[in-house]
Amino acid sequence: MLGSGRIEEEVQRPIEDQIRSIAEETLNKIDQTAISAEALLKRPAPSAGMALASYNSLTSNAGEKLAGISEAEHRSLSELAREPAIARLVVRVEDGPERTIFITRATPLADAQCASYLSPMGRLAALPVGHDGEVLTSTGVRNYEVVEKALIKPVKKAGEWDAIDTVFESLTAGPVTVRSLRTALRSIGIEVTDDDYLAQLIAGDPTAGNIVDGIRRSVIEKMELRERSVLDLYQDNIFRLPLDTQLAILGPPGAGKTTTLIKRLRQKCDIDYLEPEEVELVERSAAGAAGHKNSWLMFTPTELLKRYVVEALGREGVPASDYTVQTWEDQRVELGRNRLGVLRSGSATSGGLIKPRARNLLPEAILHQIDWFEDFQSWQAENFWMSLGSQAVVLSEAHDSRVRTLGQRIAAILPERRSQVGAGALLAFDQLRGELSALEHEIKTATEKTIRSSIAHHARFDRDFLDKLYDFAKSARDAIEPVEDADDVDADEEEEEEAVPRGNREEAIAIYIKAQKRRARSRVQRRSIGTKSRDGRILEWLGDRGLDETSLKEVGEAELQRQALRRFANPIREYVARVRLRYGQFRRERLAQGRWYAEAIPGPDLSPLEVDLVILATLRAGRLLLADRRVVSAVDEPRYMLLRNIRSLMRNQVVVDEATDFSPIQLACMAQLSDPAIGSFVACGDFNQRITSWGARTEADLRWVFSDIDIRRIEITYRHSRPLAELAARLSGLTGHHPEAAKLPQHLTNDGPRPVLAVGLDTPSLARWLKDRIVEIEHFTGRLPSVAVLVNEEAEVQPVADALDEVLLALNIRCEACLEGRSRGRDHNVRVFDVKHIKGLEFEAVFFVGVDMLAERHPDLFDKFLYVGATRAATYLGLVTAKPTVPPALAPLVGDFGQTFDERP
Repeated sequence: MLGSGRIEEEVQRPIEDQIRSIAEETLNKIDQTAISAEALLKRPAPSAGMALASYNSLTSNAGEKLAGISEAEHRSLSELAREPAIARLVVRVEDGPERTIFITRATPLADAQCASYLSPMGRLAALPVGHDGEVLTSTGVRNYEVVEKALIKPVKKAGEWDAIDTVFESLTAGPVTVRSLRTALRSIGIEVTDDDYLAQLIAGDPTAGNIVDGIRRSVIEKMELRERSVLDLYQDNIFRLPLDTQLAILGPPGAGKTTTLIKRLRQKCDIDYLEPEEVELVERSAAGAAGHKNSWLMFTPTELLKRYVVEALGREGVPASDYTVQTWEDQRVELGRNRLGVLRSGSATSGGLIKPRARNLLPEAILHQIDWFEDFQSWQAENFWMSLGSQAVVLSEAHDSRVRTLGQRIAAILPERRSQVGAGALLAFDQLRGELSALEHEIKTATEKTIRSSIAHHARFDRDFLDKLYDFAKSARDAIEPVEDADDVDADEEEEEEAVPRGNREEAIAIYIKAQKRRARSRVQRRSIGTKSRDGRILEWLGDRGLDETSLKEVGEAELQRQALRRFANPIREYVARVRLRYGQFRRERLAQGRWYAEAIPGPDLSPLEVDLVILATLRAGRLLLADRRVVSAVDEPRYMLLRNIRSLMRNQVVVDEATDFSPIQLACMAQLSDPAIGSFVACGDFNQRITSWGARTEADLRWVFSDIDIRRIEITYRHSRPLAELAARLSGLTGHHPEAAKLPQHLTNDGPRPVLAVGLDTPSLARWLKDRIVEIEHFTGRLPSVAVLVNEEAEVQPVADALDEVLLALNIRCEACLEGRSRGRDHNVRVFDVKHIKGLEFEAVFFVGVDMLAERHPDLFDKFLYVGATRAATYLGLVTAKPTVPPALAPLVGDFGQTFDERP
């Protein structure tokens, strides 16, 4: 601890003097760092002598890596030039002397006085003054005590650096907020400009009002994630957890969950700041060390929040794009259509069709999604083995002795226990793969020879036969609505290898062969072919221009044997690729039993949650098989193409914002995308803010995704004024969840006006009332801050915006409709949003209109929407009803509201 002599000396020293002493040093350091960074940015090429030190002398003596350093160095230099430092610390090293350390957001220049916040030394910036912590350095673990701390926000105006709203604290003073370090220097002889001097004469004491007791909260002027360059100690410990952590961060609005998530992502993307154990994991991943920095994926529930997060990532130095930040709605289609073959595409016509408005699920399927999924998983395992068992019977009863013998050998390999599927059981058939493939190819060649003879026979009588067939098949493909049942798509037919480009007549031959095979199999199996299916239409057009009855029977029996052989030759593909078709059978069975499903829909049609279930089952199957080294070693073989696709989806880090808006199944899909070599998965959210009927409801939902997930709760909220924080606590009681009450930061000057309530306002009255409140806010803040108006459905966005825009024109303020959650609007405008799109956002002022209509339209989610909407506001909140009464749930809280922002309780 600090010696008593130093404490006595500090006690006698006024806080103004302490601030002045740090101001000159800090501003000089900021200026020198910016100048050096700008000079290095102008150099023609990188050199070893000028390279940035990923770990400087405070942290490590690791050698500089020159390969690929230019891009990272340029990014860090640009950040340093824009923001030279974020904190100044005075620390005492065990029993050694005190030293000053400047903390940078970016990788610092090779300066013994600077350290990156991402480095082990950076954690000292999160320590409260008077606390100590251990830091791993190149000479071992050292203990540092923080004796003085200043959190700084550098700004450059008119070519001169300043630091605004600096939060300063020492062992004997503070915390205080210094509005301008530049102003703090004016009383100690620093030369000032003529304009500054005149401003001093007008203001009197140049430092008057420059130092404010406590921590001053800045006004939100833009729709962006609130800037917090340094996390508090609890958050800092979370973001520095090992890379291979599975983590859920829970907490109230404004607690810094997303900020913590982003800072963690930033640190873990930079391999230079990883521990040796973490680097070893990275090197074992599919991306490897070379691809690590770009091997991450982040999910948000809305497009608007996605854009908000992309900007925040950019400010933090993490380049982000639509490729790395996704909504699940987009990712669902990408996985289902382009990667896993779950959904129909131009090249895969047998996939499912997503129907966003399908309502075929019973409420129990939505409320108990985990049970629904587990039911399907156990059912499909049994169904898979039962199907293979029936294929073994087909082979064992064949007339051909070779086929019959193979069938008997296969039956002996089939496992006795058929309640689960693993790589070991499937790979057991590999010993027969050569024989199976050879015999399958022989049968295929013979059957196609028979069918080709039929084609030649009919073509001799009509030389245009193939051209006509091609033209009809093309029109049938373009015209037929994809409404056939799964059986009509032929659940027993394997897709052939991807065909090479061919001419029209050659394609017509392939169409004829496929249709005749289908007809032959159906004849032997005594099954009908759907008349609306493409094959059914083609066979109807062909009429008697097909195989004769004898040939149909021979080809049908041979085809059934060939497909059985094919399945055993590649049972891994059989298991993974046919999940959707098994799901169709499962759905029919459970619908007949009255479980999970309310009504029948066409076989290929899938509601969004059903697509999620099939995607999860497919990913889990693939991931399970990829856990086997024998599969991984052979994954580049053509037969493992789907597994190769699944492996290519893996990312070294998967992070999820607003996780409680995603279903447990969706979260599990996201978790499956984390590379198993690392297993890095971090989600943040708040059960009180779940505004989807399918979203995660309890910690048990999170533990189903990862049984040992580390759940951390953040209790301190930094967003709200004291009156709004108290209101948020009361509103949270309406949601059914009762977490520990959120706490406000110590020393934060967060007083503000009471929220306001207006009832019974029609649109014209609403516009005038909103205008009056906005005038009050601008008067209090001195400028128009970030203002959002929330409505309860998309159809109200434009009318409310138009009415408000008309009355605000007299104040030279514009109001903008932000439609469909895809437009974020302009920062200097008042903006109107549908409440469904504003999760994760924050504004200085929020007006939530039509809350009574919301209660009527969404009674099951009203409390959640109200809580989410109200907690978007930092200081000013207004609620409005269209009717002269408030919803019953809100009635007990009416006493917390005023009528105007300038009235006192």
